Amino acid sequence: MQKLLYFICPTDCLESIINHTFRHENYYYSSLGNSVEFDNEVVGQIKELILIKNIREISFVLSSDNRIVLDALSNQDFSDITGLNNYHNHIIKEKERSEVFWKTLNHQRLILSYHLNGKMKELKLRLNDSFFDQLKISGQIYNKQENTFHAIYPELICVEYLNLN
Repeated sequence: MQKLLYFICPTDCLESIINHTFRHENYYYSSLGNSVEFDNEVVGQIKELILIKNIREISFVLSSDNRIVLDALSNQDFSDITGLNNYHNHIIKEKERSEVFWKTLNHQRLILSYHLNGKMKELKLRLNDSFFDQLKISGQIYNKQENTFHAIYPELICVEYLNLN
């Protein structure tokens, strides 16, 4: 049986939906809005879990109406929660970036894609071991209205910088 590690937000309540949709042996790491910081301790725990459970795939998942992301884009009521102030600033930066580069795309999905692409890149850098190069790391956005998972926009769409010559 295939074994997957999912990075999710506890406010999305996706565990049962993922278990029902993707009938694998699923493991979860929860952090508000997928705001996980990949410090040495967290990366060590992730590496240990991957090795012990023989995990070959990792997926970062957020709901399209994630409460933490929506809060960052509006009232910022959750900014007093430890660590979320920086997260809110990060999400606002992703929103501004998406508005500069893309006028017609779904900005909510684009903001989530920017964020999850960044987390995927950060994890890949921290798992800097040839054994972990074989891991498939992806990102998905869950749409509650459609009850479907959609792949995030790839890094080619989520442009970080623009240089005009």
